[in-house]
Amino acid sequence: MEFLKVMIKELCGDEALKKELGGKVVREENLASYLRKELLEKRYFVVLDDLWNIDDWKWIKTIAFPSNNSKGSRIMVTTRDVGLAKECTLESYGSFIYRHQPLETNDAIKLLLRKVRKSEEDMEKYENMRNIVTKIVKKSGRLPLAILTIGGMLATREVIEWQSIYNQIPSELESNRSLEAVRRMVTMSYNHLPSHLKSCFLYLSIFGEDFEIKRRRLVERWIAEGFVIARVGVSVEDVGNSYFNDLINRNLIQPSRVNIDGTVKNCRVHDIIRDVMISISRDESFACSTWDNITGIVQENLRHSWQSVPK
Repeated sequence: MEFLKVMIKELCGDEALKKELGGKVVREENLASYLRKELLEKRYFVVLDDLWNIDDWKWIKTIAFPSNNSKGSRIMVTTRDVGLAKECTLESYGSFIYRHQPLETNDAIKLLLRKVRKSEEDMEKYENMRNIVTKIVKKSGRLPLAILTIGGMLATREVIEWQSIYNQIPSELESNRSLEAVRRMVTMSYNHLPSHLKSCFLYLSIFGEDFEIKRRRLVERWIAEGFVIARVGVSVEDVGNSYFNDLINRNLIQPSRVNIDGTVKNCRVHDIIRDVMISISRDESFACSTWDNITGIVQENLRHSWQSVPK
């Protein structure tokens, strides 16, 4: 039902949602019927991001969208499951599968340079920089997430240190662009974090998947947990905000809302990075879901626990 409420809000507006709810008891079928009716004569483009279950697709398609819209509307589904992608196109005339490809080498190099705040001119200025940059994007499999995460590590180091980072990149990324290879690369990025950022990073594992995290509240929580180390002449809030910005710059959290002055207001965690985060949290007895099957000894050593609830 929450999904349908979000759909109505996004496609029809806040007022439409308030009008439909109107203080009355609303059932799922009421919301679905209202949404289909509103979309019947409208042209819409909807993106369903990161779908994993074919049953979810069938439910969404059947309950939320009109079956006979003739306005040229489109639904785009993103998924890592090729079988699911094929299922999504079976009953839809004119549907096709676009297989996401790695970046072209030149585009991958530009992305890495932008992340580390370097330019083409810098590659001529620093000895061997062009060679090491080219080797890094090749070894990263030319995958955007891998390039940005590696770039986050490189940005805090001198060019002369980049070779040592390159030597630690999982070699299978170049030939095997599997999720597991990317996860190992994210783990490497975590291992390179300064100690004061590791706890702040792992703390994010308590938030649900795709949850939009408010910067101010997150920094307040870090301070309350004692993760933020005070500095002479700097407020603890400013130090906490610098930690937040550091994680943004390292591409370990992603901006989701940005103020007009460029300040990141809210953030999210990429699902692959979140998977790594949760795994490390459990291994280090930092945090664990209350639904996890864990022994009493491990539970006693946990510093944080959480229980997922609907948004």
